[in-house]
Amino acid sequence: MPPTDPTNTMPSSMEETTVSVALRSSSSWSRRRWRLPMILSRSSAERCARSETRNSRMAKTIATTATTPTTARSLSMPTSMENRGESGRWLAGRAAAFPCRSPPVHLGAGVPTPRLPSIPTDAGSDRGGSMSKHRTWIAVATVSVLAMIGTACSSDNGNGDSGSFEGVSLTGAGATFPDPIYEQWFRDFRSVEPGAKINYQAIGSGGGVEQFTAQTVDFGASDAPLQTDEISALPGQAAEIPTVLGGVVVAYDVPGLKTGLKLDGKTTAEIFLGAVTKWNAPEIAAQNPGVTLPSTPIAVVHRSDESGTTFVFTSWLASQSPEWQQKVGADKAVQWPTGIGGDGNDGVAAGISQTSGSVGYLSYDFAVTSNLGTAQIKREDGTYVAPSIESISRAGGILTFPIGPETNILNSVAPGAYPIASTTYLLIYENQTDPNKGQTLVDLAYWALTKGQDMVQQLNYSPLPEKIRTQALNLLSTVQHQGSTIQPSPAVKG
Repeated sequence: MPPTDPTNTMPSSMEETTVSVALRSSSSWSRRRWRLPMILSRSSAERCARSETRNSRMAKTIATTATTPTTARSLSMPTSMENRGESGRWLAGRAAAFPCRSPPVHLGAGVPTPRLPSIPTDAGSDRGGSMSKHRTWIAVATVSVLAMIGTACSSDNGNGDSGSFEGVSLTGAGATFPDPIYEQWFRDFRSVEPGAKINYQAIGSGGGVEQFTAQTVDFGASDAPLQTDEISALPGQAAEIPTVLGGVVVAYDVPGLKTGLKLDGKTTAEIFLGAVTKWNAPEIAAQNPGVTLPSTPIAVVHRSDESGTTFVFTSWLASQSPEWQQKVGADKAVQWPTGIGGDGNDGVAAGISQTSGSVGYLSYDFAVTSNLGTAQIKREDGTYVAPSIESISRAGGILTFPIGPETNILNSVAPGAYPIASTTYLLIYENQTDPNKGQTLVDLAYWALTKGQDMVQQLNYSPLPEKIRTQALNLLSTVQHQGSTIQPSPAVKG
């Protein structure tokens, strides 16, 4: 039975604090605090051996102190395997399939736990019934302490069966084009590694490359391969890993015309140059016989931020129009001759939806979810192809390795391939300084390239062709820590 003394009663609520257990010893009456150094490093065998020794010593100490009413000491240690949620300190509590695996706990880290009462240490306390009650609380605390130690001793170092460390937080930034599929991947990845926390900011490819270069994020994302000046600015070698295919579409809001619009590259360039200004212009009408086109003025909507989508689209326009190449060129951000800017793919989609007679460019998945009309684009062979998961996927077969500044899959000659197709890249430094983050990054990328490919079509992306996926996995094997390749954990390979 718990003690009836109000100062010793168990709290009814489980408050977050640090357990203090008073232990009596035969030494002097001085007080000092013991902190259990739960350092999970080196091999699991070493950790378990240390913890088992610690268990034995603690059990002997508690057995002795239960009958030796002298000096009190306070043992402060975490006893809860509580999930820390968004606090980012660490996460614990592995799924039942991995009952012996726990996250690393760092020396001196205070971990919130249910509050247990401290045992009174007054020299004049009752040596009879109260001592029995004190032993009861010591026993309760002992069970919690030893349970924590036993669980901690099985924590893996990131290279064992348990996958990467639970509680590892990754941050990334970059392209908006893959944002929907990345967000889905990052959520579903936690079913494999429950403690992993991944925060991705879709700020555009340009911003992502900048933050990746400054090493303010753990990974970057870009719809365009790194350019020569960007590679030179990096503090280390980076792997550019293709993750998914997508298309850049010419989306429009033309009164009375929801589908069926056809455009070639030259005319599209003239529209975005501001040379073709009405929807019934001869250049457009000639490609759309039998279609009633309104005299509505054309309102161009483009990206206002640095964007890989812009790089892909302007690269295609430059390949179709010498005038565009000369006046504007291809880059993540250009000086637009006409139009209004929108931030991100969603900003462009909103601008088109809200502006009658508008036209803009954005990724295929955003156009579908925004219910926008998309133009069929003329190929080099003279045929017009509409953007779709299938036509975009056909373009992916021409992707070549190694990835370089000129890498693209525009104007694919594959039959039925959509001309303005692109891949998006995950940027990871090949030399990882933090083994825990490095392991989680490799696990995440491996999972995205394998099981993650099964869900891309649900979000209107195209999966990587098998040949490209295999090469991407080979590229992932260049990621290492202290000269050793970081292998995907069995948890993500199973």
